Amino acid sequence: MRKFVIGDIHGCYEDLQELLGKIKPDLRKDKIIFLGDYIDRGKDSYSVIKLLKGLQEKHGKNHIVLLRGNHEQMAIDNIEGGYYRSFNGFDTTVRDFKRNNESIADYLDFFQSLPLYHEDEDFIYVHGGIKPGVSIDQQSESDLLWIREEFYDSKTSFEKPVIFGHTPTHHLTGAWVPFIKEDRVGIDTGCVYGGHLTAIEIRSGQIVDIYESNRIAA
Repeated sequence: MRKFVIGDIHGCYEDLQELLGKIKPDLRKDKIIFLGDYIDRGKDSYSVIKLLKGLQEKHGKNHIVLLRGNHEQMAIDNIEGGYYRSFNGFDTTVRDFKRNNESIADYLDFFQSLPLYHEDEDFIYVHGGIKPGVSIDQQSESDLLWIREEFYDSKTSFEKPVIFGHTPTHHLTGAWVPFIKEDRVGIDTGCVYGGHLTAIEIRSGQIVDIYESNRIAA
């Protein structure tokens, strides 16, 4: 079994298709873990959601793991509150669903079903990160979705390496490349900001390859 982890998509449907074509997963046995933030800012959030939801329905949650990002959480909050703010690109997502003759409100159950983290024998996978010194099962929803500096700048070593999205890696490395430390790996390489979409491949507990979509910022 090969295992892949893919960072923040933000409506970049063409990049997602290109990346899946590069990694060529055999989803009868391989596994893809998506780190959340499928929607907002990019123009094709509807197509991204339909593709990911369809893959999970076809291949099962053991092969397609869809985590919740802070943008999915904001969608939940907006839908439950009955308002559709322009904040963080949500208005773009709402219009995209309407263009496709659907309402994002009909996906509330789907967004609510998305887990906040995934863990296996080698890594913890999460959208934002984890609070240092707190076990994974005691983490707050807010930290799992939103934490930044307290996590990635921490001098504390984590019990397992953490693979995360949420914070664009340009802020961490100065370039649209993965942020890789011994116990934390950031892969939001800014697809929607002119960077690209990144997947990492893991075998036997080690990162063995990095894949990128071709749309790279100058």
